[in-house]
Amino acid sequence: MPEKENTNNSEMEKRIKITMALVASLLPMVASAAGDWKGKVTDDKGEPVAFANVVALSRTDSTVVAGSTTAEDGTFNIVTDGKDQLLMVSMIGYKTLYVAAADNMTVTLHEDAQYLEGAAVSAVIPKTTLTGEGLQTSVRGTVLETIGTANDVLSRTPGIIKSQDGLQVVGKGSPLVYINGRKVVDPTELDRLQSNEIQSVEVITNPGAQYSASVRCVVRIRTVKHQGDGFGFNAGITDEQSLHNGYNDQSGYLNANFRHNGLDIFAGTNALKYTSRQESNMLQQTFGTPDFKQEGTLDFVQKMTSAALNGGLNWQISDNHSLGFRVESEMNPRVDIHQSIDEDIFEGGRFTDHLISEGNHHNDDMPFGVSVNAYYNGKVGKLAIDFNADYYGMKTSQDAHTVEKSQMGQDDDVNYLSHSGSRMYAAKLVLSYPVWMGMLQAGTEDVFTRRNDDYTINSAYVPSSESKVSEDNTALFASYGFYVQKVGQISAGVRYEHVNYIYEDLKGHDDLSRRYDNVFPTLAYANAFGPVQMQLSYSAKTHRPDFQSLSSAVRYHSRYIYQSGNAKLQPQTNHDLGLNVNWKWLTMVTQYSHINGAISQWSELYNDKGVVLVHPINLDRPVRTLAWFVNAAPSIGIWTLNWTAGLQQQWLTLDMPDPREITSRREVSFSDRPLLLAQLFNTLRLKKDWQIEFGAEYHSKAYSQNAMITNNYLDITAAIQKTLLDNTLVLRLEGTDLAGLGRYDVMTDCGSHIIRQTNRMDTQRVKLSIRYNFNTAQSKYKGTGAGTDVKSRMK
Repeated sequence: MPEKENTNNSEMEKRIKITMALVASLLPMVASAAGDWKGKVTDDKGEPVAFANVVALSRTDSTVVAGSTTAEDGTFNIVTDGKDQLLMVSMIGYKTLYVAAADNMTVTLHEDAQYLEGAAVSAVIPKTTLTGEGLQTSVRGTVLETIGTANDVLSRTPGIIKSQDGLQVVGKGSPLVYINGRKVVDPTELDRLQSNEIQSVEVITNPGAQYSASVRCVVRIRTVKHQGDGFGFNAGITDEQSLHNGYNDQSGYLNANFRHNGLDIFAGTNALKYTSRQESNMLQQTFGTPDFKQEGTLDFVQKMTSAALNGGLNWQISDNHSLGFRVESEMNPRVDIHQSIDEDIFEGGRFTDHLISEGNHHNDDMPFGVSVNAYYNGKVGKLAIDFNADYYGMKTSQDAHTVEKSQMGQDDDVNYLSHSGSRMYAAKLVLSYPVWMGMLQAGTEDVFTRRNDDYTINSAYVPSSESKVSEDNTALFASYGFYVQKVGQISAGVRYEHVNYIYEDLKGHDDLSRRYDNVFPTLAYANAFGPVQMQLSYSAKTHRPDFQSLSSAVRYHSRYIYQSGNAKLQPQTNHDLGLNVNWKWLTMVTQYSHINGAISQWSELYNDKGVVLVHPINLDRPVRTLAWFVNAAPSIGIWTLNWTAGLQQQWLTLDMPDPREITSRREVSFSDRPLLLAQLFNTLRLKKDWQIEFGAEYHSKAYSQNAMITNNYLDITAAIQKTLLDNTLVLRLEGTDLAGLGRYDVMTDCGSHIIRQTNRMDTQRVKLSIRYNFNTAQSKYKGTGAGTDVKSRMK
């Protein structure tokens, strides 16, 4: 083992040297700087315009001297040798502006009238425009400003839909979410962030080379910039009532912030009590010699409490230099799970047993996680530097006791204890430098992950296990983007990733090691054609399995179902092609994906007693999907509509084992059930700051890989809201799944094993929330984080 530690240390040293060499290679460019034009680009409302193109031109012959793009705060810095020059400032959706170059200037861009022609010009219409990377939707000054929380805003943002797995970007899956450039680690933060604190939301469907190759989509939330020094806080409490099961849950949060000159100190806490229930009817059929069938009911109840703390500071040393850190901790003092299964067992078509299984799971030690981020943002001449260092650690422990009572056979009493611990160390450096008419970015990201798993069980059927996993990922990336008048905005990037993965079976002989060397290109083009904005993009991405999916330890679920990971699981590769179009208040999104080696949950016979093993595999045939939707968001008087309609089509055919067939194989097509979806959100803004909302979301029956949603999903929602004290106090009453039809029934076909399950989820709820802001000063935190995709894989 010491030899492996030495190898890992040498790998780290090599990567540090690569990072230092990359920095040194760009330092000569800094030394050559002769002078600079600094400034800021804003819109008509004085809000910063991010990613606008700023080009310095010679007054004598209009040749290009130098160029840059604005940062997220709208600032730019162009270094040239001359003094008598013009600046050309351009951005899709705005009129191109030519101004005399000057230092510390503010340039105001005005919307191009052709984009507003024929649209209802109203302060309450959320405006969606195309950027070089995706769709940006304004929130401040629109009907979305008072909609509730950040989660409420995202669920009504073009490009994002609700699914059984939470909010997803159409055709791309679950996104990484950033707030002011900082990765959101705690999902409850989106419930604490109020909609009136949000300036805009950008849905990035083609993340550039600086993002991990496993990141297919990103959501960037930019908050309202509050001016001035002083102390502020915001607080909120929520009471939520289940209409189906009678559970009552509470949550609350408190955030404080103090700003003085360039120093910003912040801290916050939140707590949550939550109870959920799932009631299911199950039918499992296993085909072999003989056939087995289990038919019965499942009752699953989870009770949990959680708490989180965060704090840190940002120090704005000067206009060109800032640094800071942020610490977050999350804990679950209580996690109790009760699972009851009542089923009949059939063998060869003959009733053989009635089995009742009662399982209780709870924390052995309190699960705990800590996340630390430190950052530096700065500019030296024309060179912009963005550096982040991260640590993330977590531990979980679960004690489970299951009693199985058999009517015809032997009773079982199963106990198991599971411990896991994970650590991640990461660093990311992004260097930006203006070249010709655009911006060149280059950088490196290093992520080192360690995980230990220990699983002890008293069952004679499933062995105890212990394993250790290490993964080192080194990435080098570069991208370049520029804007050409009458041609459009063009950007291209490439990312190289070297991954070294080692799995050690500490109680067996299933050690495994792998190395990957992959290159991932990205390409995007955006332009305006009259009143129509268009963006076309291509990217190659990967999806790496989470660490639990790589563990080959077998876990006990019931007498007839075991579950494990798969140490031989390979990353899947995605090739994505996207087209986004925006016209006035209409937005259309199209995404095509070709996926090789798709990771899918699979089940197969574990032994000749009818026991099934559920584990992930790589599908041996490609999965192709096409997602398309159109969003309309007009306003008619006090009524604002946000309507979305679309479909998602899958093409997949699998050759699966099935002993019922003469050839013992069966070819099945999972292509004839496209997902049809519709979202109909309506908002009425009334006098005296009253707001009424009502909406519906519909999903049809559809295939997803080898699973099929067998029912039509319908979620009816409604809300009434009142704001007081100049919008600092918000009272909101809302209901979800009011018709009780927000459910997903599933049929999974794995050839020799088929599962059918109908589910009643605990989603029919009413929630009352009270939120208050006092002299809120928004944090200036600028850390973007490193290793963000690995954090989600560790949980």
